[in-house]
Amino acid sequence: MQRRTIESAAFVIAIVLFVFFFGRQAWAWATWDEAKNTLDFGIVKISNRPAFPNDVRSVMLGLIVPIVLAAAGRVIGQGGAPRAGRPGGAGSGGA
Repeated sequence: MQRRTIESAAFVIAIVLFVFFFGRQAWAWATWDEAKNTLDFGIVKISNRPAFPNDVRSVMLGLIVPIVLAAAGRVIGQGGAPRAGRPGGAGSGGA
């Protein structure tokens, strides 16, 4: 029961970190509308497109840490690999 709680908490924290540090900025960048947010002077276009979230904080806290948390939560939630002699383990002769 505690392993499942830790796994769920790790997934929730990973989702929150992803959305807060990477997802919002990536969504703003992806849904930017050139027709609304560009000044066109004929020769020069001035755009206010948001920057893609590629700074260290966005990448580390928005991508790397959530992946590590989700993987760690999954490993903790599964409780390790079954061993020989345990039910369902190698050499037990059945399920």
